[in-house]
Amino acid sequence: MDTIKGYWYIAAAGSELKATPIRRKVEGESLVLWRDKGGDPHALRDRCAHRGMALSAGKVVDDCVQCPYHGYTYDGQGRLKGIPSLCSGERLPRVQSMKSLPVIEQQEQLWVWIGEQEPTRKPFEFPHYGEEGWTTFFMQTRFHAPVDMCLENFLDVPHTIFVHPGLFRNEDQDTVQTRVTRSGESVVVTFLDEKPMEGIGPRLVFPKGVKQKHTDRFILPSISRVDYEYGTDHQFLIVSQCTQREEFVVDVTTAIIWKLPLPTLITKPFLKWYCRKVIQQDVDILEIQGAQMKEFGRNFTHTKVDLLGRHIHALRRNALKGSRKLKDMSQEVSIRI
Repeated sequence: MDTIKGYWYIAAAGSELKATPIRRKVEGESLVLWRDKGGDPHALRDRCAHRGMALSAGKVVDDCVQCPYHGYTYDGQGRLKGIPSLCSGERLPRVQSMKSLPVIEQQEQLWVWIGEQEPTRKPFEFPHYGEEGWTTFFMQTRFHAPVDMCLENFLDVPHTIFVHPGLFRNEDQDTVQTRVTRSGESVVVTFLDEKPMEGIGPRLVFPKGVKQKHTDRFILPSISRVDYEYGTDHQFLIVSQCTQREEFVVDVTTAIIWKLPLPTLITKPFLKWYCRKVIQQDVDILEIQGAQMKEFGRNFTHTKVDLLGRHIHALRRNALKGSRKLKDMSQEVSIRI
């Protein structure tokens, strides 16, 4: 499994971490997470140095995580703090195999730093969170496909009329001018003259006769962002962060973000139903694709309409190698969608 190090990844929703430890895999690393009495989260590799037991099966004692097998307790830095059965006069042994990871709770999520060095940046911030006039809710979804295939799917327009019929667009295709801009750690597609979407969601939420502004964006290492704007008072964003648990198992945290002149009591239940239906359709199609890739491998054909796929793969591949950032570029592409 390819892991891009030197970034923060979501390990769990903050609400999942209560009084007992939990186990999560983050980019292939099995971790135990727990809270101390002050509510601060901690993360260690989920393996007791004594006999290799899973610390996540234990409990929290005096702000430390305690192994369920022999009671070894460790603090948030991975230091051994106690052994209940230690013989009289015997000192605590030095523990070399424990590994602690930086963890930050931000915007309802627990972010863990995956990297050999200390954090050199802050976790990604979901846009407009907590801002006046904006509403956000989060959805957690598991996908059984490679992470780059998930990211491409979230930012892929042509599949919508086949996988999500009637929800986004109809089958009438138009030629659309786009601008693809790659800069630093991201690539964005701006749709310059796309007509407003005509699916059930857009018809119910967005006003008629207003020009649609639409951008799709990928941000290293594993973030997708889709923006729709129909004037300043009608804006809708879907922002997803992908964490690989293991190869072909990806947990996705999706922020549904909107600003609309409609009561939240009306829009939120509808958007929860609508977005869950759309996401489940993507779950189903990506599970098929994932199975195909396991059997047949990666032998792909590309066309111009695959606007972001090759850039996602190139940026991630370059980051995996630890190479210098790719050269910035901008080009206009005419496509049929």
